Amino acid sequence: MPESTSSGDATLVAAAEKLTQCDGYVVLAVDPQTGEVDAHGPYDGLTATIKADRLRHDFDRGGLEDVTVGVVRLHHSA
Repeated sequence: MPESTSSGDATLVAAAEKLTQCDGYVVLAVDPQTGEVDAHGPYDGLTATIKADRLRHDFDRGGLEDVTVGVVRLHHSA
């Protein structure tokens, strides 16, 4: 983890640790106005959590507060 951490970083780490085992994680952004869904990944849990947080902030700065951002588990088919 980087030397300089904030309480926000600690919260992200705690959220990532709560995620269960899987093949990876995908960050989804869903725009309810257009119905568009955008997927980013796959990532490990911590990276997905950080990516989701950055996307949320980017959407908020762009005035797109209604876009939903979430992290979902990825399971490769056998």
